[in-house]
Amino acid sequence: MYKKILMVVDNSSIMDKVAEYLSSLFPDATLFLVSVVNLGPFSGYYTKTVFNEMKALSEETLNRLSLILDQTKVKFQTEVVVGDPVSTVLSYAKRKNIDLIALETHAGISTNKIKIGSTTYSLVANSHAPLFLLGEDLEISRSPKILHPTTGSKYSEIATLEAGKLADYWDSEVEVLILNEPKEKIEERAKELLNNYHINYSFSYVSESEINSIIKRASYSDILVGSRGSPRPTYRFHNLFKHWSIDETLKLVLAFLPKPFILICD
Repeated sequence: MYKKILMVVDNSSIMDKVAEYLSSLFPDATLFLVSVVNLGPFSGYYTKTVFNEMKALSEETLNRLSLILDQTKVKFQTEVVVGDPVSTVLSYAKRKNIDLIALETHAGISTNKIKIGSTTYSLVANSHAPLFLLGEDLEISRSPKILHPTTGSKYSEIATLEAGKLADYWDSEVEVLILNEPKEKIEERAKELLNNYHINYSFSYVSESEINSIIKRASYSDILVGSRGSPRPTYRFHNLFKHWSIDETLKLVLAFLPKPFILICD
């Protein structure tokens, strides 16, 4: 399964849970705990004292997480890096051949507005490595049940295979939620793909809006596995056309994030 996992570390207390959660799900992996010190566009105005304080806070967090991971069998490394969070994380992932990028999301819903953290949004739009998007509610399970929403596209099929691999690795099961027509054809293809693994799987279908169906079915599962979908031409211009660079249903899933979500980006 995933052998190299990049854990994006900030200074929130939820990081303790994230470290425990990842080490439980992927005990055979090496975790790369990376804290990014972001000096922002006015870095020249930061004094050496301020920078040292920011770096010291990151190191303190990494030391605390190291003590937690020392109690497990998982291998890990820690590092503080300086730069823009998105470009720094993506370049680090490419340099280290990372298999999975895990990060806590900062999102939500306000009146008539979908809020997605800017770092999360940019990583979803630009990452080639799978992303593991985590909220505050992390329940450790040795055999987490997977919900896999699928449109039946070639990109969704990559996520179907990934869901099968994960279920096989965890000795768990997959519920395939079919979002599109023709349902029978999509179901047959998903069966063909999942039969490559020694797992149990079941099927359900959209009975209302896509997002409502995903949220409702997620209550019976532990982890979502899905696809970012076809890379739209606007991905290249996400800074200019940010509103259209990510599918609307995916934006809602990210905003509500009913369960931890493994998002396949290629």
